[in-house]
Amino acid sequence: MHFHQMGIMVMGEVGREYGLVVLGGGPAGYIAAIRAGELGLDVALVEKGLLGGVCLNSGCIPSKMLLNASHLVSEMGYLSSIGIRTSAGKVDMKRLSSECQRTVARLRGGIAQLLEKNGVEVIEGIGRFESSGHMHIKEGKSSRSIRFRKAIVATGSRAYVPDGISIGGNIITSREALFLSELPKSVAIIGAGYIAAEMGTFFAELGSKVSILARSRLLSRMDADLVREVCKQENIEIYEGCSVKSVKGGKNVQVAFEREGKLGKVIAEKVIIAIGRLPNTENIGLENTQVRLDKDKFIQADYKGATSDPRIFAAGDVAGPPLLAHKAFMQGEAAAEAVAGIASAGFQPTAIPEVVFTSPEIVCVGVSEEEARRKMLDVRVVRLPLSAVGKAVSTNAQNGFCKIVHSPKGLVLGVHMVGKGVSELAAGACLAVEMGAYLDDIAGTVHPHPTLSECLHECAQLGLGKPWHYAIARKK
Repeated sequence: MHFHQMGIMVMGEVGREYGLVVLGGGPAGYIAAIRAGELGLDVALVEKGLLGGVCLNSGCIPSKMLLNASHLVSEMGYLSSIGIRTSAGKVDMKRLSSECQRTVARLRGGIAQLLEKNGVEVIEGIGRFESSGHMHIKEGKSSRSIRFRKAIVATGSRAYVPDGISIGGNIITSREALFLSELPKSVAIIGAGYIAAEMGTFFAELGSKVSILARSRLLSRMDADLVREVCKQENIEIYEGCSVKSVKGGKNVQVAFEREGKLGKVIAEKVIIAIGRLPNTENIGLENTQVRLDKDKFIQADYKGATSDPRIFAAGDVAGPPLLAHKAFMQGEAAAEAVAGIASAGFQPTAIPEVVFTSPEIVCVGVSEEEARRKMLDVRVVRLPLSAVGKAVSTNAQNGFCKIVHSPKGLVLGVHMVGKGVSELAAGACLAVEMGAYLDDIAGTVHPHPTLSECLHECAQLGLGKPWHYAIARKK
């Protein structure tokens, strides 16, 4: 009797066929698998690591939990000023890290349950395309090959580490920075994006001396007046427009840089590399398919996730920037619906919100003021300080502002905010841009009082020349 007649899988033998195989279990991958399961497809999700990807395990979720903790610590002075006697005490990094891991594990278990309830088979292994219809999967010491009618690549991205810098010891990436057992007295962060800014906020609020070395302006994708508020944080020194020449490890790490033609040096207990991210498109067998990559090694995919290979789709970070989890969720759903062949608008948003959880927080939705003026569009800009809103003043959130970029007729092109707690207003701002709202629409919508959301209403009212809680000069 032959092995296959006995039901034994022989290495290299082609196994069962799935309607859809999703490679990668991060935000794009698990949402794609869940949606495909809801639509009745026979789905397998192949993940070599942990469900939830970077976002859940070493990115969005743990970083925001840590930032919430550091924000609370930074509020101690304010609490004392209003009569609440408290002491910040010493930060127990081991306990904080343990709580993060526990929370992440709970959410990861929730994803596993959702996949199971939607009939998705989760395969723990390393997947590699053998062709446009076959995938080789290595599961520990064994391996097998499966067939599929369609596939979605959702392998995410990884931290970019420049040549000449070796990760190890006191030179780390943001992944390791999230789970330190002790709080360093000093931290140097190499990078200019939101990861660098958020890491800087976390360590600075807990008392570390922070240096940020940015090749360009910090958070250069966002309007300078928003970022200016973030640059006021205590314990943070920002070196913009500098080029890092060397990073030498040891008990204390030395970072040599050049800025405006002059050499400089920063010494810190920990150095965090947060320069950018690279797509995980290598070593997954794409060369055995018809999938094409762009010059930056991202998969070329359209608004439904379709690639140059008719059987393979892509979603999430591998499909190109911006590398954001909420974008990945939407792309995963769009790809799954395209695979299922149902009518769908795909992923064609008017705006993708960008939120930076610094102190204060930043929200950017739609066209920025700088972009609008650079393109010489006929635009208007209205700006309202958060101090015009009662809830902001009463909760120590009065520092910051809301800015609306709009057309001469009042069409909302962009909404930009900086301040404590404004991240929770991003969805409302995005809805206004997505739905093509006018200032009249926002002003005519009842906003609950007292809430921070009133800043959107008041800003629209100001744009219409009839603010309620903000005085403007009247022409005589």
